[in-house]
Amino acid sequence: MAEHGGRRWRLVLTSTPFQGHMSHMLHLATFLHSKGFSITMAHSDLNRPDPSNHPGLTFLPLRDNLSATTDFAGVSQFLQTLNDNCRPHFQQYLVQIMNSQKEASASEKESIVVIHDNLMFFAGSVADDLGLPSIILRTSSASFFTAINIIPQLLEQGRFPVQGIPTFKFSFRNKSD
Repeated sequence: MAEHGGRRWRLVLTSTPFQGHMSHMLHLATFLHSKGFSITMAHSDLNRPDPSNHPGLTFLPLRDNLSATTDFAGVSQFLQTLNDNCRPHFQQYLVQIMNSQKEASASEKESIVVIHDNLMFFAGSVADDLGLPSIILRTSSASFFTAINIIPQLLEQGRFPVQGIPTFKFSFRNKSD
C-alpha cells in the first residue's frame, strides 16, 4: 500500500472499452500497483478485461446496458450512452467507499483519486461532485488534437461531413453474444 505523507491511496481508474484506451489504462494500473497503490479498475461490460491477467487489481464492472442497443448513429451517441449508463454505478461505488472510510480507523483510511479516460467524462464529473481529485489520461495521438480543433470550422463551412459519402453507422456485438 503506497503511503504519502502518512496516507494510504486508493486509485479508481476507468477507461472506454476501446482497445487502445483500455490497454493503456491497464498498463498504468499495473505500474501504479507495482508501486504499492491500491487499484480499482472500473470498466463497462463491453470489452471487459480479464481479471486473471491482472492479479492484485480489483475490478468493478459498471453496468452499461449497451446490449439493449447495438446500433448507434455514430461514435458520439455511443459515448454519450456509455457515459450516461455507467455514471450512476460509478457514483454509487465511490459513495460506498467514502462511507466505509468514515468508519475506518486512522491507519485504515485511504485517500481516493479517480483517474479516467477523457472519453469517460462522467468519471471526472462524479469525482468533482463528491469532492475527490481526478486526473485525465489522454490516449489520443497528437494528430487528434489538430483534427478536433478543425472539425468545428469545417462544419461551419459546410465541408464536413463530406457530401456523397455514406454516413457512418456504429455497431458492435458484445463478447457474450
